[in-house]
Amino acid sequence: MKKSLVLMSVLLAVSVLGACSTATKKKLGLVSEGPDEFMVMSRAPLSLPPDYDLRPVNDMSALNDVDIADRLSGMDLSERKLMYKIDAQNTDDDIKAKIEREFKELNANG
Repeated sequence: MKKSLVLMSVLLAVSVLGACSTATKKKLGLVSEGPDEFMVMSRAPLSLPPDYDLRPVNDMSALNDVDIADRLSGMDLSERKLMYKIDAQNTDDDIKAKIEREFKELNANG
């Protein structure tokens, strides 16, 4: 008896709210309003960066010719300490091939 009374009151409330006008539904927050397509905001035109014609470096050997001291000159003390700690001055020129070889070995074993 109690369940049917609760169910009927819920159905009555839903039907009453469904019959409300749009203004009442808006006040209750039951109707979502979409964006106003007539409110257009103007923005600045897009522009290209000044160095857009520069292409990426293809020859990585030019980067290896730079002395480690020159690379470290723009870093603060903590960054330089980290680079010396990881032994950045003794780099392996064939590191990419070495990583690929180790990756293939791991995949073959796994």
